Amino acid sequence: MKLFDARKVSALTAVAALALTGLLPATGFAEEDEFPTRACDEFLTPAPILASDLTDDSAPILPTPSADGHVTPIVVVHGWTSHGRHDEERTSNFSTYVDRQANGRSGELFAKDEIKSSFIGKLQQIPGAAVYMFDYGQVSSRWVTDEQIGTKLAKGIECLAQNYDNQAVVVGHSMGGLALREALSQPSADGTLVADKVSRAVTFGTPNDGTAIMDYAFKAVDGAMLVPGVNVPVGIVKLVLSECSKRADATGEFCFGVGGPVDAAYSEGAMAMLPGSPQITRLAKWPESVDYVALAGHINLGGFTLFGHSSKRLIDLGDMAVNYSSAISGGKEIATAECEYGIVSKASADDFGLRIASVFTGDAKRRPAGLLTPFEKGRQMASPCYHNNLMSEIGLVNKALSVIGETAATARPLGEATAVVAPADEGTSTPPAAPESEVAPAPEAAPENEGAATESGIATPDQPAPQVDPGN
Repeated sequence: MKLFDARKVSALTAVAALALTGLLPATGFAEEDEFPTRACDEFLTPAPILASDLTDDSAPILPTPSADGHVTPIVVVHGWTSHGRHDEERTSNFSTYVDRQANGRSGELFAKDEIKSSFIGKLQQIPGAAVYMFDYGQVSSRWVTDEQIGTKLAKGIECLAQNYDNQAVVVGHSMGGLALREALSQPSADGTLVADKVSRAVTFGTPNDGTAIMDYAFKAVDGAMLVPGVNVPVGIVKLVLSECSKRADATGEFCFGVGGPVDAAYSEGAMAMLPGSPQITRLAKWPESVDYVALAGHINLGGFTLFGHSSKRLIDLGDMAVNYSSAISGGKEIATAECEYGIVSKASADDFGLRIASVFTGDAKRRPAGLLTPFEKGRQMASPCYHNNLMSEIGLVNKALSVIGETAATARPLGEATAVVAPADEGTSTPPAAPESEVAPAPEAAPENEGAATESGIATPDQPAPQVDPGN
């Protein structure tokens, strides 16, 4: 197993410090340093440590070795029509600040002095973690079986696992989770499955069974095409979107430069993610040998909670891109950020009063989050439970950090973890557990003021989301 060389810790610290002062580019590590390896740059690249990402104590983030010196590669995979660049512009959903919290109601936005780091920055604080980004932005409108997505990702995971002689942890957002399913199902050069190179997978809002919300949108457009007086303008819009989708698939260029449905509504990837599509039906399931943790957002609209009684919520929006049941499908562990809006209750009245007060306090204090507002640069929606905000929601982030930190604390050498691919009628064997002697102390949990999972609108199978007091 390749170990984190303790003799290089001081050198790495110095490199990081110089980068933070501007004397060196903030690339995180010098290319000649062993940690993290640059041997796999053909497939994925190390995530740089950003100068504006800080620890909870407002200190610069510095590389930290694990207790026994082993290194755990962590591969982060972005979603449909997005990209995998981690930089100070923070246009990647993984790079935005962790700055909001679900609470079973409308959620909260953090005060300015509480905002410290992105999800990537928090991953980089796990002892022994080497964080890598897989960027397939140029082909991100296509389906995950494209060789520039699934195949390339599989080779990257295999490369890292072999270089560190340790199983990887993989993290995906949205279609990135489906790309991971495709990658893990592929054979590697040593006669094992790529899944045998991975110990744990974590996804945020991945449409494991497709996205019914997209299906509803397509059906609404098709229905409007049948309405006289509306069919012509709707038909023109559909034609434009279709042509833009073809352009995105063919060239990787977006007509309007924003991605998402505007630029790729009818793209290869979008059509494949419809429930029951041939593509998603054929896609490999999560391997049994990999511990899979599914994290999801869940938004409900309409209803009341008054005088000790609560009505059924009227509209289930999922995370506004992926329906809830699909996002948690297949998860061995599940955690959910719960939000609701348009509820008649005392709590809603209280939140309204706090929103009025926030006009005067601004971001100096925590304030309620609406579904859409307050508008922020780089954010499409304000809700902590919205699809692209899930990596900014502290409850889900803490859950991810907990399970990833737990995994990273235990070395899993490939010689002990992998199994040769068996014939189809024999199945594949499950990797054995790592010896207890290799278990290192788990990293400390996030501070209480950032919200524990059971206090921030996060629901797990054993711990339901906090309910609004009927008197509120």
